[in-house]
Amino acid sequence: MAFIKMSGPMNYKVSGTAGRGKVAKVAKPAAVVPVKGKASAEPKNPKDAKELFLKRIQMCSVTYDYSDDAKDAKAKSERLTALQELREFLNDTKNVATYVLPHLDIVLEMIRKNIFRPLPMDKKSADKLGPSETGVEDQDIVIDPAWPHLQGVYEFFFELIVCEVTDVKSIKIYVTPAFVQEFLQLFDSEEPRERDYLKNILHRLYAKLVPRRKMIRKAINDCFLTMIHETQRFNGASELLDILASIISGFAVPLREEHVIFFKNVLIPLHKVQTSHLFHEQLLRCSMLFLSKDHALAIPLVEGLLRYWPFGNSPKETLFLAELNDVIEVCELSKLEPLIPKLFKRLIRCISGPQLQVSDRAMQFFENDYFLGILRTFKQVTFPMIVPIIVELAETHWHKILLESFNALKTILKEIDPVAFDRALQGPKDAVKANSLNAMHNLAKRAGVEAQWDSLTKKAKTVDPNFVPPVIPYVEHHVVGLHNMNGTELSSNNLIPPV
Repeated sequence: MAFIKMSGPMNYKVSGTAGRGKVAKVAKPAAVVPVKGKASAEPKNPKDAKELFLKRIQMCSVTYDYSDDAKDAKAKSERLTALQELREFLNDTKNVATYVLPHLDIVLEMIRKNIFRPLPMDKKSADKLGPSETGVEDQDIVIDPAWPHLQGVYEFFFELIVCEVTDVKSIKIYVTPAFVQEFLQLFDSEEPRERDYLKNILHRLYAKLVPRRKMIRKAINDCFLTMIHETQRFNGASELLDILASIISGFAVPLREEHVIFFKNVLIPLHKVQTSHLFHEQLLRCSMLFLSKDHALAIPLVEGLLRYWPFGNSPKETLFLAELNDVIEVCELSKLEPLIPKLFKRLIRCISGPQLQVSDRAMQFFENDYFLGILRTFKQVTFPMIVPIIVELAETHWHKILLESFNALKTILKEIDPVAFDRALQGPKDAVKANSLNAMHNLAKRAGVEAQWDSLTKKAKTVDPNFVPPVIPYVEHHVVGLHNMNGTELSSNNLIPPV
């Protein structure tokens, strides 16, 4: 039987304080560890029942070498039976109150001994990039041989938390920062079923332990910061973001400062992680939930997308373009104005690039009425940049369907403002192209910056005759340049570091 996943994120409603209030219910998962045979009858004597319960806990606290099925086979089978009996023991709330809660310390110690372990490493996980990034074909998931035994422990843990008798006071003392930190590290497991259990258990812990909610959020925050700045990969990122989506949807409005800081310092930088395409759907949902709480956050998100734009990775570019298209609709025009040159420069590069899917996705911006309104409002800035490029692509592009799209866009631009359209095309073709480059790259400002660097280099040489200038990120002949410029010579004048 399969573990029942939640159909949607839990919504943690809050009033005055974030994280407080009622919590939506989650479907109770079915038992998942089939064990042959029927559980032994429970003794009627309370003393015997207590001894039997403690004996089962002790049996389940012992771990074995699960890589060899023949080794300790009988003990392993008895252990599975004990786990099943413990889960059935939780069905009676009287048993929980009489036997489990008074011995909660040894119960949780048994759980810790089982689940807190070094995770088995997949061979390909030594490479920080996923199969789609390395070009290696995806292989079968490596199954942890201990999983059938771990599955029973997770099932028992989940049933213990959702039990109505298990109150906040009795369990919160065991949910310490160290416990939460170790628990979150388990999300890096290669086993997707384990990550499903972890997600549901953490959901329930967050819902039940109101005093521990801030601590849990901080631990998730630290986990993502480690991923952003160190590891670049974390198998459970999508599951943690699912939990965050539930938490964010319950944030009070206006947002508290700590939540805004989390959005700017964690959610936005997560876009630059090399493996972000694996959890982009969940990341987008969290981002849009924040924007629904505060539209002003759309501007820093647009800035972040432009700053962390992927290079040489067309699938991620299409994801960024789709997100950018959604986010722009939330932006206020007055606050978006400073970003217009960078925004259109990036779109033009995508449109005129050699990758068909990226170019086609970028052209979909012009099907958005709100974006056309932006284009019309800031036409004094956008037309000199985009008109010469679109006109040239409408004549020279190699793909028939995109060629038709460029011609249609050319007509739309001309209808928006015929005068500005003709002005953008005035003069010789080379001069028009130079004006377009100048509008995109602000060559005058670039020349001023280079003059400052030349001056500083001369001063450095007077102090140290052996001074060697650093290698600049653009040279006269560079493999990464402007795409589809039809013969434009690449030089330091039209190559600048990416926005």
